[in-house]
Amino acid sequence: MPWREVCPMDERVGFVAAVLGAEQNMTELCEDFGISRKTGYKWLARYREHGAAGLYDLSRAPHRVPWAISAAMAQAILGVRRAHPSWGPKKLRSKLCERAPEQAWPAASTIGELLRREGLSHRRKRRRRAVPNPGPLMVAARANDLWCVDFKGWFLTGDGARCDPLTVTDAFSRYLLCAQALARPDYESCRAQLERLFR
Repeated sequence: MPWREVCPMDERVGFVAAVLGAEQNMTELCEDFGISRKTGYKWLARYREHGAAGLYDLSRAPHRVPWAISAAMAQAILGVRRAHPSWGPKKLRSKLCERAPEQAWPAASTIGELLRREGLSHRRKRRRRAVPNPGPLMVAARANDLWCVDFKGWFLTGDGARCDPLTVTDAFSRYLLCAQALARPDYESCRAQLERLFR
């Protein structure tokens, strides 16, 4: 036997019809329909005030949004954005707070939503992550079968110069063959170090 589908609107209409028909008292009807008396009186009051249309679900959206920004504030934000198209919501808010500190400017997230609504900003595409490799590209059976060459990320030295550390490791023994700070991560600098290692 299939399950009986119950439509909330049909149940409400049936409940109101039963109440108006005075077949049973309110307590018994509410028990029969599986609702509280408070809910029963609510649906009856909405039916008496609005008719059958009152039995539909109402929107849960607030009638007044106290945190909504005014049209004048929105125009001010959009004006600054049009003057500086590369500025994002955080920078826009920062600059607006500098120019008019007495004004209560909205959060950066609200400014971002306004820009997206007006077509002045788009969500960034999420970068595709590389699928991790389950194992090594090649298995080293003995020393010097495979060397791993890598730059470990650049940094600034105490005098402000850029430093790119080059490392060369033997994959079998994990022995560090070279750890050299290079002025530039280019072909010539790497080749000189690798030739020295090969010798």
